[in-house]
Amino acid sequence: MRVWPAAIVAALLFLPSPLASEQSITPRAEEDLSQRVTNPIEFLMKMILENEYSPSLWDSHGEGNQVQGEFVVPFTAFDRKHLGRIKIFFTTSNPDGSHGLSSAEIVDLVLFERSWGTFGVGGTAHVTTQSSNELGTIAPGPAVGAIVKHGRWQYGLFNQNFFSDTFAETELQPILSYEFNRHWSAEIGNAEYTYDWKKHRVTLIPLSGQLNRIESWRKQDIQLFVRGQYNAKNDSGSDKWTISAGITLIIQPYAGR
Repeated sequence: MRVWPAAIVAALLFLPSPLASEQSITPRAEEDLSQRVTNPIEFLMKMILENEYSPSLWDSHGEGNQVQGEFVVPFTAFDRKHLGRIKIFFTTSNPDGSHGLSSAEIVDLVLFERSWGTFGVGGTAHVTTQSSNELGTIAPGPAVGAIVKHGRWQYGLFNQNFFSDTFAETELQPILSYEFNRHWSAEIGNAEYTYDWKKHRVTLIPLSGQLNRIESWRKQDIQLFVRGQYNAKNDSGSDKWTISAGITLIIQPYAGR
């Protein structure tokens, strides 16, 4: 059982905030930050460390555990705002006994900010490592996303496509979040509906919910989150239930300070 990360973050989420006296951000600025950090195409630098524990798999005995590290870097090139993202997947436990670095995703989006929200278009690539059974692959493709902001609500879509001889998938991630106040927000989370072009079928239909809390320590903002997810698609060997917990380190200086 590898549920200790979820238990720790859940405990931290519901503890009274002892750091309030050290916060130097105005309430409205904190509320803006709480909303910005839930936007996957926001021009915001951050590092995310997440643990995903799957206590049950479809048509398979055993359990799985995976650690994800994500680095989001905003930058400007050719007078345009860009958002670069590198996401690394490390399997720590699998029913077949395999473990180690499994894959990575790289994204570069050109951002266009509008009065209604943000639109982004660019490219992405899925990279798998070499194993004893197959060679590593690089599957590039287009990526596009749009986020609409309406008061405390935020909604939109983020689409990634990967194409190669051995790996071809389309991922569609709906975005829906609500900001309660300067500390708390809720969202769907990282729910990626997936179509596998090699298998010619949908392989992932996630139903999920995520709870977030923003804290500040010595002027450093962090986000703690927990998420529960159920895969409604019975695809043999895939995750059925998933419990996730993690922390987001917000690096980019915030204009409200």
